Amino acid sequence: IPKGFENFSSMKLLYIRNNKFAGTLPPELFVSASLSMLNCSHNDLDGSLPDKLYAATSLKSLDLSSNEFSGAISTKIGDLEDLTKLNLRSNKFVGAIPSTMGLLDELISLDVSFNLLSGIMPDEVCSLRNSSGLFTELVADCSGSSPQITCANTCCSKCEIGHGA
Repeated sequence: IPKGFENFSSMKLLYIRNNKFAGTLPPELFVSASLSMLNCSHNDLDGSLPDKLYAATSLKSLDLSSNEFSGAISTKIGDLEDLTKLNLRSNKFVGAIPSTMGLLDELISLDVSFNLLSGIMPDEVCSLRNSSGLFTELVADCSGSSPQITCANTCCSKCEIGHGA
């Protein structure tokens, strides 16, 4: 991803999908206090997500799907309270889904499928989905003979086989 995003202090939307960008996600992308939509999907981005991402509290839509991001999903994800759409599908995230995702009470759609995540979908996320009429899409790797994620009865709207088939 080219340098220089720190010069775009009033940037609201950044759509750099399907460009074959490689390397890590530069922290400079999150300098703009008004950034509301970021789509970096379908690239070759890797590494862990930068801490500055979690300070981008005006983000409403974040699509990082189909990259090579790795590491754990930070508990700081809950700081992005205005998110309505979060797509982390098809990366290499590991560990548990943080319970702080349950703080994202504006969510409409969350996709964490096709990663290396494991464990139980946090009660906080399931409670949010069951109490909100807007949060209609929750996709995880909760299907197949050895599901990676355990989802309560009505928690996940769609269960993928993922990498754990």
